[in-house]
Amino acid sequence: MSTMNQAVLNRARKDKFLFVLDIPNALKNIEDPILQASYSADPIEFTIVGSPVPKIAVPSKEVPFGGQVYHTSSLSRPTYGPFNVKFLLDNGYQNYWILWNWLNLFNDNTTSTSQLTQVNKGYVSNPMSDFTSNFTIYTLDEFNNKLMSFTYTQAFITGLSEFDFSYQEPGEISCTASFSFNQLQVQLMKNVNIPSC
Repeated sequence: MSTMNQAVLNRARKDKFLFVLDIPNALKNIEDPILQASYSADPIEFTIVGSPVPKIAVPSKEVPFGGQVYHTSSLSRPTYGPFNVKFLLDNGYQNYWILWNWLNLFNDNTTSTSQLTQVNKGYVSNPMSDFTSNFTIYTLDEFNNKLMSFTYTQAFITGLSEFDFSYQEPGEISCTASFSFNQLQVQLMKNVNIPSC
């Protein structure tokens, strides 16, 4: 049996995460008058802090058996809860602006409507799939090598927090974005253990 050769003090760091977002199709078609360009099809990257994964569970259930209760697996996953990502704002606030525009697609701040509710001959003109996207969070080592990936599919933004900003505290300005998603895929990308002799 192989062992995991790690020093006692080896720990995962809290500040070495990279958030890579594919722009939703509905945003790719929008010409941004402020940025004077349309959003690129290339993924955008955010520096994030905090936890890269939500709670994951396959709960047990109780089965009556012979006057007692037997515990077994439910063999099912409950609905994933909302996922919050705390990210650092870039110096031009462009990463916040893109997320704000994505959120605005679901309820426009000036018209209080959404393209999702526009019906054309009985059919929704823009299916939800155009408003969702996939994003991946990578854990990084001290040399910025990718160690693990957490890929969230069919995700869409549900909220943006206030800015975490104070003139009394040094450091970057941060904000939290909330997402709903349907599936989570986890992959270990690099084995950091030293092979045993």
